Amino acid sequence: MLNFSLGKLGKRLQYSLLFSTITIMLMVVFCIVGVRFSLNENIKEQMALDRIDDSMNTFYKSIIDQETGQRGYNLTENESFLKPYYQSEEVFSENIIELRKHAADFPEIQNEVNDVIQQGEYWHNQFITPIVEQSLKGQQPSIEFLEAEKLALDGFRRSYASFTEKIEEQRSIVREKMKTRINLTFTILVVISIGTLLINLLLNFKILRSIIKPIINLSDCVNSYAQHDFEKNVPVYHEKDELNVLIENVDAMRDELSKKIRTLELKANVDGLTGLYNRRFFDDFLQKQWKIMLKQFAQISLIMFDIDYFKKYNDTYGHLAGDDCLKIISQALQNFNESPFNLAARYGGEEFCIIVLHHSKEEVLKIAKEISNTVLALKIPHKNSQVHQNVTVSIGVATVIPNEEITPNDLISFADHALYQSKEKGKNCITQYEI
Repeated sequence: MLNFSLGKLGKRLQYSLLFSTITIMLMVVFCIVGVRFSLNENIKEQMALDRIDDSMNTFYKSIIDQETGQRGYNLTENESFLKPYYQSEEVFSENIIELRKHAADFPEIQNEVNDVIQQGEYWHNQFITPIVEQSLKGQQPSIEFLEAEKLALDGFRRSYASFTEKIEEQRSIVREKMKTRINLTFTILVVISIGTLLINLLLNFKILRSIIKPIINLSDCVNSYAQHDFEKNVPVYHEKDELNVLIENVDAMRDELSKKIRTLELKANVDGLTGLYNRRFFDDFLQKQWKIMLKQFAQISLIMFDIDYFKKYNDTYGHLAGDDCLKIISQALQNFNESPFNLAARYGGEEFCIIVLHHSKEEVLKIAKEISNTVLALKIPHKNSQVHQNVTVSIGVATVIPNEEITPNDLISFADHALYQSKEKGKNCITQYEI
């Protein structure tokens, strides 16, 4: 407190500043609480969806493992194939309970979950269990029964695909809810802060002249952060007052919000098993780069490859070893994601794609050879491969200069055709598509 009289004007200035300070601090607290609430609600809902998704994936895997065990026994009459069948049968029953329990947290997808469970139970009770029982008695099911079993399994897979689309839709809804809450919180903060400062401007123009610029810059920053643009730094402000506290808090919120948003975006764009970019991000990246290369009349290449005899690898070493094989190869491909002119992605199953920009056909072919040698150098044993004692890959390469007559899908088709030719040649080789 000053030890002399402030006079009427000074007191009004003091009251105005006090009012501004209290208002801004309350809005900062409100903003922090609002953002934290939005993030916590988003994380809570995302975790609930993750639990449902994990349980559903385990449920789906138990169905597939039961079918694999049953077919293995029917083909070989080796009862060791029934061990994974009975284990998966237990997992199947347990996951029905887990799925219904987790789905109760998300009524929006209960219908899809129940439909998948009903289709799975119908297939299990009406077909796979009777088939196994008949096989143990030395009996063979009729062709009509097997066709009905296939239709039931197809129905289950369609239900599972519908569930997958629904849960992704729910993830998008949850993210949009979070964005709406955060945008509203920031909007309230900006509106009330600016309104309060404008009132003070009428009484304290000289003071406001020194702080109005950082306030405007901070407002721009907040709007950028609400659009998930976190590159803009908060304004520099050297005065030790309430505005300084506000800027520091917004900067802290910027860091926290940036980390959370990037974590969510990473989860949406990266394949959960391999750590490479997923098919959706690959498609988006290809579309964007195609437009850029079209304007620049520059070359764009696609290297497409998959692991030779991967099904035999899974049959020989097990699906967990197969997953490890995919992870090891994916780790070796991560270097391609360090350059802005490359992108490595898991295209599906054991198939991978690498987009290469601004490289000639010869350079891309050299990169493809490096990939083949890199995979071979990993020395992943594959005793049932017909081309090598270790894991190898077949590669297809296509290079084009985009124009109005071809599309990104054409580039994918060219690379896929080249990959098919590599397989026809006996695998473990590279084919470059010639236009």
